[in-house]
Amino acid sequence: MVCTSLKSFGTGPKKLTDRVALVTGASRGIGKAIALAFAKEGARIALNDVEPNEETGREIEALGCQALVVRADVSKKVDVDRMVEGVLGEFGRIDILVNNAGVCTVCPAELLSEDDWDRDIDIDLKGVFLCSQAVGKVMIKQQKGSIINIASMAGKVALPKHSAYCAAKAGVIALTKVTAIEWARYNIRVNAIAPGFVGTEMIVQMIAKGLRKKEEQEGIEKRIPLRRLATPQEVADLAVFLASDQSGYVTGETIVIDGGWLAYGWI
Repeated sequence: MVCTSLKSFGTGPKKLTDRVALVTGASRGIGKAIALAFAKEGARIALNDVEPNEETGREIEALGCQALVVRADVSKKVDVDRMVEGVLGEFGRIDILVNNAGVCTVCPAELLSEDDWDRDIDIDLKGVFLCSQAVGKVMIKQQKGSIINIASMAGKVALPKHSAYCAAKAGVIALTKVTAIEWARYNIRVNAIAPGFVGTEMIVQMIAKGLRKKEEQEGIEKRIPLRRLATPQEVADLAVFLASDQSGYVTGETIVIDGGWLAYGWI
Protein backbone atom coordinates (compact mmCIF):
# COMPACT_ATOMS: atom_id res chain seq x y z
CA MET A 1 0.00 0.00 0.00
CA VAL A 2 1.32 3.43 -0.97
CA CYS A 3 0.14 6.73 0.52
CA THR A 4 0.90 10.13 -0.95
CA SER A 5 -0.13 13.33 0.82
CA LEU A 6 -1.08 16.37 -1.26
CA LYS A 7 -1.79 19.31 1.04
CA SER A 8 -3.59 22.59 0.60
CA PHE A 9 -6.30 24.40 2.50
CA GLY A 10 -9.59 25.95 1.50
CA THR A 11 -11.70 28.61 3.16
CA GLY A 12 -15.34 29.50 3.51
CA PRO A 13 -18.38 27.70 4.96
CA LYS A 14 -19.60 24.86 2.75
CA LYS A 15 -21.77 21.78 3.21
CA LEU A 16 -18.84 19.50 4.12
CA THR A 17 -16.32 21.97 5.53
CA ASP A 18 -13.49 20.26 7.45
CA ARG A 19 -15.05 16.82 7.19
CA VAL A 20 -12.90 13.88 6.15
CA ALA A 21 -14.21 11.64 3.38
CA LEU A 22 -12.78 8.32 2.24
CA VAL A 23 -13.87 7.44 -1.30
CA THR A 24 -12.98 4.01 -2.71
CA GLY A 25 -12.55 3.48 -6.43
CA ALA A 26 -11.88 7.19 -6.77
CA SER A 27 -9.54 7.22 -9.77
CA ARG A 28 -12.24 7.61 -12.38
CA GLY A 29 -15.95 7.67 -13.13
CA ILE A 30 -18.47 8.01 -10.33
CA GLY A 31 -15.83 7.78 -7.58
CA LYS A 32 -13.77 10.61 -9.03
CA ALA A 33 -16.85 12.77 -9.53
CA ILE A 34 -17.90 12.22 -5.91
CA ALA A 35 -14.42 13.00 -4.58
CA LEU A 36 -14.28 16.26 -6.54
CA ALA A 37 -17.83 17.22 -5.51
CA PHE A 38 -16.97 16.64 -1.85
CA ALA A 39 -13.82 18.71 -2.20
CA LYS A 40 -15.81 21.58 -3.69
CA GLU A 41 -17.95 21.47 -0.56
CA GLY A 42 -14.88 21.79 1.68
CA ALA A 43 -14.11 18.19 2.62
CA ARG A 44 -10.66 16.70 3.01
CA ILE A 45 -10.46 13.67 0.76
CA ALA A 46 -8.79 10.26 0.99
CA LEU A 47 -8.75 8.80 -2.51
CA ASN A 48 -8.52 5.04 -2.75
CA ASP A 49 -8.00 2.72 -5.68
CA VAL A 50 -6.10 -0.45 -6.40
CA GLU A 51 -4.19 1.66 -8.98
CA PRO A 52 -4.51 5.24 -7.70
CA ASN A 53 -4.57 8.22 -10.03
CA GLU A 54 -2.35 10.98 -8.66
CA GLU A 55 -3.96 13.43 -11.08
CA THR A 56 -7.25 13.28 -9.16
CA GLY A 57 -5.38 14.28 -6.01
CA ARG A 58 -3.86 17.23 -7.83
CA GLU A 59 -7.29 18.32 -9.06
CA ILE A 60 -8.54 18.30 -5.48
CA GLU A 61 -5.49 20.24 -4.35
CA ALA A 62 -6.27 22.83 -7.02
CA LEU A 63 -9.68 23.29 -5.40
CA GLY A 64 -7.95 24.32 -2.16
CA CYS A 65 -8.50 21.08 -0.25
CA GLN A 66 -6.31 18.36 1.26
CA ALA A 67 -5.99 15.03 -0.50
CA LEU A 68 -4.49 11.71 0.51
CA VAL A 69 -4.01 9.12 -2.23
CA VAL A 70 -4.15 5.56 -0.86
CA ARG A 71 -3.45 2.33 -2.74
CA ALA A 72 -5.44 -0.62 -1.37
CA ASP A 73 -7.43 -3.62 -2.56
CA VAL A 74 -10.79 -3.33 -0.80
CA SER A 75 -11.36 -7.08 -1.03
CA LYS A 76 -8.39 -7.74 1.29
CA LYS A 77 -8.85 -7.03 5.00
CA VAL A 78 -5.17 -6.31 5.61
CA ASP A 79 -5.23 -3.64 2.89
CA VAL A 80 -8.44 -2.10 4.21
CA ASP A 81 -7.15 -1.95 7.79
CA ARG A 82 -3.91 -0.32 6.65
CA MET A 83 -5.84 2.13 4.50
CA VAL A 84 -8.01 3.22 7.41
CA GLU A 85 -4.96 3.53 9.66
CA GLY A 86 -3.30 5.69 7.02
CA VAL A 87 -6.28 8.01 6.74
CA LEU A 88 -6.53 8.34 10.51
CA GLY A 89 -2.80 9.02 10.70
CA GLU A 90 -3.13 11.85 8.19
CA PHE A 91 -6.49 13.38 9.13
CA GLY A 92 -7.30 12.03 12.60
CA ARG A 93 -10.89 11.07 11.79
CA ILE A 94 -13.23 9.77 9.08
CA ASP A 95 -16.63 11.44 8.80
CA ILE A 96 -17.78 10.07 5.45
CA LEU A 97 -17.19 6.76 3.70
CA VAL A 98 -18.20 6.19 0.09
CA ASN A 99 -18.01 2.53 -0.92
CA ASN A 100 -17.71 2.99 -4.66
CA ALA A 101 -15.01 0.52 -5.79
CA GLY A 102 -16.50 -2.05 -8.09
CA VAL A 103 -16.18 -4.28 -11.13
CA CYS A 104 -18.69 -5.79 -13.53
CA THR A 105 -18.33 -9.05 -15.44
CA VAL A 106 -20.65 -9.40 -18.44
CA CYS A 107 -21.22 -13.07 -19.23
CA PRO A 108 -24.10 -15.56 -19.54
CA ALA A 109 -24.64 -17.31 -16.21
CA GLU A 110 -23.91 -20.77 -17.63
CA LEU A 111 -20.51 -19.61 -18.86
CA LEU A 112 -19.44 -17.46 -15.92
CA SER A 113 -16.23 -18.78 -14.37
CA GLU A 114 -15.76 -19.27 -10.66
CA ASP A 115 -12.90 -16.78 -10.72
CA ASP A 116 -15.07 -14.08 -12.32
CA TRP A 117 -17.88 -14.78 -9.83
CA ASP A 118 -15.45 -14.50 -6.92
CA ARG A 119 -13.92 -11.30 -8.30
CA ASP A 120 -17.29 -9.52 -8.61
CA ILE A 121 -18.52 -10.67 -5.20
CA ASP A 122 -15.20 -9.98 -3.46
CA ILE A 123 -14.86 -6.42 -4.71
CA ASP A 124 -18.50 -5.35 -5.08
CA LEU A 125 -19.88 -6.88 -1.87
CA LYS A 126 -17.12 -8.13 0.42
CA GLY A 127 -15.20 -4.90 -0.16
CA VAL A 128 -18.20 -2.85 0.94
CA PHE A 129 -18.46 -4.93 4.10
CA LEU A 130 -14.76 -4.77 4.96
CA CYS A 131 -14.56 -0.99 4.47
CA SER A 132 -17.83 -0.41 6.32
CA GLN A 133 -16.68 -2.57 9.21
CA ALA A 134 -13.29 -0.88 9.53
CA VAL A 135 -14.61 2.67 9.19
CA GLY A 136 -17.73 1.83 11.21
CA LYS A 137 -15.54 1.11 14.24
CA VAL A 138 -13.98 4.56 13.83
CA MET A 139 -17.36 6.24 13.50
CA ILE A 140 -18.72 4.42 16.55
CA LYS A 141 -15.94 5.99 18.62
CA GLN A 142 -16.70 9.36 17.07
CA GLN A 143 -20.44 8.84 17.66
CA LYS A 144 -21.16 10.20 14.19
CA GLY A 145 -20.69 9.43 10.51
CA SER A 146 -22.24 8.91 7.11
CA ILE A 147 -21.65 5.83 4.96
CA ILE A 148 -22.77 5.87 1.34
CA ASN A 149 -22.75 2.62 -0.61
CA ILE A 150 -22.83 2.75 -4.39
CA ALA A 151 -25.24 -0.04 -5.27
CA SER A 152 -27.02 -0.26 -8.63
CA MET A 153 -30.47 -0.63 -10.07
CA ALA A 154 -29.08 -4.08 -10.95
CA GLY A 155 -29.56 -4.90 -7.26
CA LYS A 156 -33.30 -4.39 -7.73
CA VAL A 157 -33.94 -5.74 -11.23
CA ALA A 158 -32.43 -8.53 -13.31
CA LEU A 159 -29.96 -7.55 -16.02
CA PRO A 160 -29.12 -10.43 -18.41
CA LYS A 161 -25.45 -11.50 -18.41
CA HIS A 162 -24.87 -9.76 -15.05
CA SER A 163 -25.55 -12.59 -12.58
CA ALA A 164 -22.61 -11.92 -10.24
CA TYR A 165 -23.00 -8.14 -10.45
CA CYS A 166 -26.74 -8.29 -9.71
CA ALA A 167 -26.16 -10.66 -6.80
CA ALA A 168 -23.44 -8.44 -5.34
CA LYS A 169 -25.44 -5.22 -5.66
CA ALA A 170 -28.54 -6.83 -4.13
CA GLY A 171 -26.28 -7.80 -1.23
CA VAL A 172 -25.07 -4.22 -0.92
CA ILE A 173 -28.65 -2.99 -0.61
CA ALA A 174 -29.36 -5.56 2.13
CA LEU A 175 -26.09 -4.75 3.93
CA THR A 176 -27.00 -1.06 3.83
CA LYS A 177 -30.21 -1.74 5.75
CA VAL A 178 -28.57 -3.98 8.34
CA THR A 179 -25.72 -1.60 9.16
CA ALA A 180 -28.07 1.38 9.20
CA ILE A 181 -30.18 -0.32 11.86
CA GLU A 182 -27.24 -1.57 13.92
CA TRP A 183 -25.35 1.74 13.93
CA ALA A 184 -28.21 4.24 14.17
CA ARG A 185 -27.73 4.44 17.95
CA TYR A 186 -24.22 5.77 17.32
CA ASN A 187 -25.56 8.55 15.07
CA ILE A 188 -24.13 6.81 12.01
CA ARG A 189 -26.28 7.01 8.90
CA VAL A 190 -25.92 4.38 6.16
CA ASN A 191 -27.55 4.83 2.77
CA ALA A 192 -27.10 3.53 -0.75
CA ILE A 193 -27.28 5.09 -4.18
CA ALA A 194 -28.51 2.81 -6.96
CA PRO A 195 -27.56 4.31 -10.32
CA GLY A 196 -28.95 3.10 -13.59
CA PHE A 197 -26.78 3.45 -16.68
CA VAL A 198 -24.13 6.14 -16.19
CA GLY A 199 -21.89 7.53 -18.91
CA THR A 200 -18.55 6.52 -17.39
CA GLU A 201 -15.26 5.33 -18.85
CA MET A 202 -16.36 1.75 -18.09
CA ILE A 203 -19.23 2.02 -20.57
CA VAL A 204 -16.96 3.50 -23.24
CA GLN A 205 -14.40 0.72 -22.72
CA MET A 206 -17.05 -2.00 -22.86
CA ILE A 207 -18.19 -0.70 -26.25
CA ALA A 208 -14.57 -0.44 -27.46
CA LYS A 209 -13.88 -4.04 -26.41
CA GLY A 210 -17.05 -5.30 -28.06
CA LEU A 211 -18.61 -6.33 -24.74
CA ARG A 212 -21.46 -3.95 -25.52
CA LYS A 213 -22.40 -2.96 -29.06
CA LYS A 214 -22.87 0.70 -29.88
CA GLU A 215 -26.30 -0.11 -31.27
CA GLU A 216 -27.16 -1.86 -28.01
CA GLN A 217 -26.07 1.22 -26.07
CA GLU A 218 -28.26 3.45 -28.23
CA GLY A 219 -31.14 1.05 -27.63
CA ILE A 220 -30.63 1.32 -23.87
CA GLU A 221 -30.80 5.11 -24.05
CA LYS A 222 -34.06 4.92 -26.00
CA ARG A 223 -35.54 2.69 -23.28
CA ILE A 224 -34.71 5.17 -20.51
CA PRO A 225 -37.70 7.52 -20.03
CA LEU A 226 -35.36 10.54 -19.85
CA ARG A 227 -33.70 9.26 -23.06
CA ARG A 228 -30.10 9.59 -21.87
CA LEU A 229 -27.52 8.14 -19.52
CA ALA A 230 -26.88 9.76 -16.17
CA THR A 231 -23.71 11.77 -15.75
CA PRO A 232 -21.24 10.95 -12.96
CA GLN A 233 -21.84 14.48 -11.65
CA GLU A 234 -25.55 13.78 -11.13
CA VAL A 235 -24.68 10.79 -8.95
CA ALA A 236 -22.10 12.91 -7.12
CA ASP A 237 -24.68 15.60 -6.37
CA LEU A 238 -26.86 12.99 -4.66
CA ALA A 239 -23.85 11.75 -2.69
CA VAL A 240 -23.20 15.30 -1.42
CA PHE A 241 -26.78 15.43 -0.14
CA LEU A 242 -26.44 12.10 1.68
CA ALA A 243 -23.09 13.11 3.18
CA SER A 244 -24.34 16.47 4.42
CA ASP A 245 -26.55 17.52 7.32
CA GLN A 246 -29.36 18.14 4.83
CA SER A 247 -30.08 14.40 4.95
CA GLY A 248 -29.73 14.14 8.72
CA TYR A 249 -32.92 12.05 9.11
CA VAL A 250 -32.27 9.73 6.16
CA THR A 251 -30.82 6.30 6.90
CA GLY A 252 -31.29 2.75 5.66
CA GLU A 253 -32.46 4.01 2.28
CA THR A 254 -31.49 3.06 -1.26
CA ILE A 255 -32.11 5.95 -3.61
CA VAL A 256 -32.46 4.97 -7.25
CA ILE A 257 -31.14 7.40 -9.87
CA ASP A 258 -31.99 5.76 -13.18
CA GLY A 259 -33.85 8.26 -15.37
CA GLY A 260 -37.12 6.42 -14.72
CA TRP A 261 -35.98 2.95 -15.84
CA LEU A 262 -37.48 1.03 -12.89
CA ALA A 263 -40.62 3.16 -12.79
CA TYR A 264 -41.32 2.14 -16.39
CA GLY A 265 -40.88 -1.53 -15.51
CA TRP A 266 -38.47 -2.48 -18.30
CA ILE A 267 -35.58 -4.86 -17.73
